[in-house]
Amino acid sequence: MDNRRLIKLATLAGQIILESGGEIYRVEDTITMILKSYDIRDAESFVTPTGIMVSLTDNDGNVISLIHRVSKSTVDLEKVSLVNSLSRQLMENPLPLNELEYSLNEISAKEPYSIGFQLIMAAMCGFSFTMLFGGSLIDAIVSLVIGIFVRLLQLATREVKLNGIFTNIIGGALVAVLMTIFTHIIPYETNADIIIIGSIMLLVPGIAFTNAIRDTLMGDYLSGVSKGMEAFLIAVGIAIGAGTALSIMGGL
Repeated sequence: MDNRRLIKLATLAGQIILESGGEIYRVEDTITMILKSYDIRDAESFVTPTGIMVSLTDNDGNVISLIHRVSKSTVDLEKVSLVNSLSRQLMENPLPLNELEYSLNEISAKEPYSIGFQLIMAAMCGFSFTMLFGGSLIDAIVSLVIGIFVRLLQLATREVKLNGIFTNIIGGALVAVLMTIFTHIIPYETNADIIIIGSIMLLVPGIAFTNAIRDTLMGDYLSGVSKGMEAFLIAVGIAIGAGTALSIMGGL
């Protein structure tokens, strides 16, 4: 067994989960589970939101370690589910390393939902949250349109690899600007506050906040604090962007 190759593949599995929005404890458990599936009895992993450290001891007593930095972060829970399923499969039937590498690369290269589908879901999200918060049908339709623009912004900034905090500052400002424009040109009564709240829900860092709580409960305090701070900064960014835009648009 090529343990050096094995530790790289186990780390790749953890990287996919971490980059796709998975919890820290899930990454560590998956890496350890894969290594132990190949009769590695002494295996350890330590994961932070930006890095993975893995170590194993082979049958000859040699220690092999690997440190891998992770800089990309998105939300793709389907990839998390696929890697989890693969790791459970390995516990029952370990695959040859060539097949394991092929499966992991296939999961990593899996394309997200089409842009059209993402825009439809973003529109429905804005529409649904606005109705949930007590908005009228007109308010919900406005949020539906704003949701499409917000998702287009997210996709565009992802292509240029803009920092997530700045993306949400721009996103918050975009929501406020579009809300002001639409409420002025629509000849119907609208509720600006509910439209903003419903539309901004597309930017709210729900995954980061949830992971912060779950990592903290699992004893990963470093990761919990890091994720909590990330969620806090994103929320502040949204507030800064929306507040600044509202102040400027209100003065026009």
